Amino acid sequence: MNLNFTKIKGIYQFGMFLLTGITCLLVVSISSCNKSSSTAGNSSVAIVDASPDAPPADFYVNGSIANTVPLVYGSYISYIGIVSGTNKIGFYDTGTSTAIALDTINLAASKTYSLFFNNLVAKHDLLLVADTLVAPPSGKASIRLANMSPDAPGVDLVVGGQVIVSNKTYKQVSSFKTITVSDNDTLKIVQTGTSNLLGVINAVTVESGVVYTIWLNGFASGANGYVLHASLMQNTVF
Repeated sequence: MNLNFTKIKGIYQFGMFLLTGITCLLVVSISSCNKSSSTAGNSSVAIVDASPDAPPADFYVNGSIANTVPLVYGSYISYIGIVSGTNKIGFYDTGTSTAIALDTINLAASKTYSLFFNNLVAKHDLLLVADTLVAPPSGKASIRLANMSPDAPGVDLVVGGQVIVSNKTYKQVSSFKTITVSDNDTLKIVQTGTSNLLGVINAVTVESGVVYTIWLNGFASGANGYVLHASLMQNTVF
């Protein structure tokens, strides 16, 4: 679908979500005038940092910085306008020319994506996912589950005591599912088919018309002290 950007509120939002709730850090207006091998029209890309040992990072597109605040583990930048087509992207140690991860992404015209930066830096994975953002039914919200833990088992998303998404393994991202709004909800990520809690976000105000992504970070093994936990992104508000 072609996204009607005039319907989106809070775009270009930089946010970080903690286990105990949601804390909005900053709203950043970012525009991209980068050159690329492109087709007509711009794309829009959210950047998610799920790499536990990555230092605070700057995100570059075709040699130009695209953030004003360092990107840190468990945080995100939501939706940067990028010229469609082939783009060179990179994560750099903040304020330096030291590359953390470099790659090339291909973006279709007028489409929306999320780019997940995963795993330890030495083994980093970059996952580009197309986002289909549609308004939830009246009085409802929607949410999807992303498993960004390299060694976690299949995981389920439980909201309001109900399994909303089932059996997502590493680098799998579900479609968006409709959920009921709530002033004080608990979002749980559990091992598939069990009550084994792997990540939780407590005291969440789930708002009507909002589209969310919840993702699992860290390692089931607790490698290097990076244990599992959940993070939450507000994709957009209709």
